[in-house]
Amino acid sequence: MEPGLDQPSCSRTGRKRPNVLRALGNQEPPRTVCVDGVTYHLREVFKHDSWAATAKYGDGGPGMLEQTNESEIIDRDRNTIVCKFNRLSPIGLIPMGWLGRFLAHREHYFLSELKHFEGIPEVYNDIRIDGQVAKHAVAHVFIDGKPLSLCSNLTEEFFDRVEKLIDLLHQRRIAYVDLHKQENVIVGDDGLPYLIDFQVSMQLPSWRWLDPLFRIFRDCDRYHMSKHRQCHGVSGGSYPRPWLIRAHRKFAVPLRTFRRKFLTWIGVRRDDGSPATEIAPEVGLRRAA
Repeated sequence: MEPGLDQPSCSRTGRKRPNVLRALGNQEPPRTVCVDGVTYHLREVFKHDSWAATAKYGDGGPGMLEQTNESEIIDRDRNTIVCKFNRLSPIGLIPMGWLGRFLAHREHYFLSELKHFEGIPEVYNDIRIDGQVAKHAVAHVFIDGKPLSLCSNLTEEFFDRVEKLIDLLHQRRIAYVDLHKQENVIVGDDGLPYLIDFQVSMQLPSWRWLDPLFRIFRDCDRYHMSKHRQCHGVSGGSYPRPWLIRAHRKFAVPLRTFRRKFLTWIGVRRDDGSPATEIAPEVGLRRAA
């Protein structure tokens, strides 16, 4: 018998992520949520990591089915949303609910500020779980599409649209910050770009002494867009790397390497670093928006 095929092992089957490394601890995203007065039912959990649990919800009943003909029955919702539940679980004796509320408020603020821009999903205001306001949650319209990292044959016009949207943010003194992740740019089924996940974005006041700091973050956004152009073989991908990115990588790369080795050591990831018991990021984000 070939080892590893018929006998389960930690390296192959993996272990569940420890509760301390899950935003909701031993809890899962709720089966139903009430958003702006409409009840939505859980359809799919995209991701559950240390910072947040992100899931897709539909406004039909649980397992809502519609028969299109005599032989085909399909699931169908009138509307679908994405709901992100930020960190609630404590770390040991340290309460973390304040962080979840802060992150949700922050992301809701940016989505509200930018709601009139094409490429920003519509945000909702009132989220309730079992009748209680969920201050650690933020919800917005689900965008049918794929993350930039899973797309090919994109045109120069597409990237021009993304950069125009980023420029509109910059005009409001908002730096996206997290643009190095291609998964944060959704290529909609309509061919248009959408920005998601404003969790770490920042807006600086129009104070002259803050201008140099804002320019640094603005240049980081532009640099990341140029790298995405290069990655997809689209012209226009040349922008100098800001010193902040070079400095950040000095500690970010070792930290990321340590994190992957730690998750492999505790059995959450396999020896090759791929998820053993979690949804792989490229799968979990394939249609999240």
